[in-house]
Amino acid sequence: MPQSITYRFFTTESERIVVDLKFDDATFQLQVPATSPRPSWTKLAYERCANCPLPDETTHCPAAVGLAMFLPAFEAKPSYEKAVVEVETPNRVIVSKTTIQAAAASLVGLVCATSGCPRTRFLRPMSRFHLPFSDERETVFRSLGAHLLGLFITAKLSGQAPDLSLDEFKANYAELSIVNAALAERLRNAVTRDAALNAVIILDSFAQIAPENIDGGFEDILHCFAVEAG
Repeated sequence: MPQSITYRFFTTESERIVVDLKFDDATFQLQVPATSPRPSWTKLAYERCANCPLPDETTHCPAAVGLAMFLPAFEAKPSYEKAVVEVETPNRVIVSKTTIQAAAASLVGLVCATSGCPRTRFLRPMSRFHLPFSDERETVFRSLGAHLLGLFITAKLSGQAPDLSLDEFKANYAELSIVNAALAERLRNAVTRDAALNAVIILDSFAQIAPENIDGGFEDILHCFAVEAG
């Protein structure tokens, strides 16, 4: 049975935008209906990522197809418009008073991570426990924690020592930043308002802050481990 996560944007008393996403229960990959729109900007060859590993016979970009499911609903929305956003996951409902672009960043990030794009697949385990409206500190904490837990489990099952250098972590985010840049170019020509484009820019800033913390001695999260003596 597919799992679901629903975003509800309330911008005025009478207006509501609902984005209902379904995910495969086993792999947590986003399920895109066969009837979902596939405009020209979703074709793989259109502003294709320089690091895209998909075969040339692939017709459409998985991340772009996922975004095309809901982007038309935000065509008339400026990025700075205020909204009350409700996110319903299998375990909880989270409500925030924020801007369209901030909430869209969480939504775009979830869709891209679960779309089937090979470069975002490493984010899929964390997406199962989706936490919308995360700030930079939460993102660094959760992404590093998920990566290290994955290393521990893999090492436990294989009987080999885990590689704790975090080189793979930094490499994954370097590839993700390339994807974000190409996705921004794709959307620049696809949308008339800037909410979706700004959402990708916000995501890319988060993608860069995580590896920067490794080189900076984990400065954003180091104090989280400070507790009183005894």
